[in-house]
Amino acid sequence: MASILVEICAGTHCVMMGSMNIIDAVHSLEEVRAQGPDACEIQVRAIPCMGLCREQSNGPFVRVDGELIGQAESESVMAAIMKRCGGGREQP
Repeated sequence: MASILVEICAGTHCVMMGSMNIIDAVHSLEEVRAQGPDACEIQVRAIPCMGLCREQSNGPFVRVDGELIGQAESESVMAAIMKRCGGGREQP
């Protein structure tokens, strides 16, 4: 079973930009993916400020298996997870 690490910035700026909504969306996806034919383990971690908003102002920031997503939205994060979990195949 594949394991995917999703790190979501929980710094003030990212929280204001919607990182908590992303956490909720990933948790709901985690429940569905655990029961599908291409089941994979999704580890979700809220992490302290990454400090990226000092350099860029396009939060919230999320890392999916080390790949940084700026201006992250639930859809883009979930797409990155599905790509890794399903090996890049389209899911039904």
